[in-house]
Amino acid sequence: MVPEPRSAGHELTTAWVDAHGRCTIHVLRPRPGTVLVRVDGEIDLATARKLDEVLQSQVGPEAGEVVIDLGAVTFFSVAGLNSLLRAQLLADTAGARLTIDTGDSRAVRRLFALLPAESLSSAR
Repeated sequence: MVPEPRSAGHELTTAWVDAHGRCTIHVLRPRPGTVLVRVDGEIDLATARKLDEVLQSQVGPEAGEVVIDLGAVTFFSVAGLNSLLRAQLLADTAGARLTIDTGDSRAVRRLFALLPAESLSSAR
């Protein structure tokens, strides 16, 4: 579940849109110590690289909780899955909690259904 902010709005810290308008990544801070990375559109080989950059810059000890909201993702490749696995390793190393919210994204759920249950234990 995506955390709700304590105040009326999220503090937007970063927004990125790929050159073709297929993917948008927003980084928000709904409350101190929590980072929300909201992804819309397609995660393929090209856009997964930017997702990697964003997640690597946000996952660390200063962020006790990182939530990745994939509910609006329409295409999700193995490159995107690799980005999430790398983020999980970073979070484990930093002692941060990583949560992946698949929301209603059929593309993400379809790929996650093929994985062993323990691959991404924080996915819902």
